[in-house]
Amino acid sequence: MNGEPAAVAIDRVGVGRCFGCGQANEGGLRLKFFQLPDGVVETRHRAASHHCGLDTVVHGGIQATILDEVMGVAAQLALPTDGSNLACVTVEMMLSYRRPVPMDEDVVARGWHVRNEGRDLHVGGAIVAADGTELTVATSRWRQLRQL
Repeated sequence: MNGEPAAVAIDRVGVGRCFGCGQANEGGLRLKFFQLPDGVVETRHRAASHHCGLDTVVHGGIQATILDEVMGVAAQLALPTDGSNLACVTVEMMLSYRRPVPMDEDVVARGWHVRNEGRDLHVGGAIVAADGTELTVATSRWRQLRQL
């Protein structure tokens, strides 16, 4: 890569109407993803006013959704390219809300593949402030579906 983030297309069966990443879901977040030169996946999203928790803070559930999605893309990218085209699903996710995520700024979330362990893919993620401060951090475990 030349230092520019590369757009990532999610080409897996069953994700077209996903609330977070599905472009066909009119009520969803319709997140778009980019892979940074170091392999980290990033998404940016401006939260709608009805996605607030406290009046000035992005609701924790929306934060969790954004992290789940960006970590899911990192997991998808870590799957073997010669295998099934079925999506990965979250097996477990743990979040730590460290600082408020403000409503009046883009939410920047990053996800990265940590390791594979048998059928499981382990992924880390964070919502970060403009200065790089981690606002919300997460770890997750994923598994590729065998059938829909």
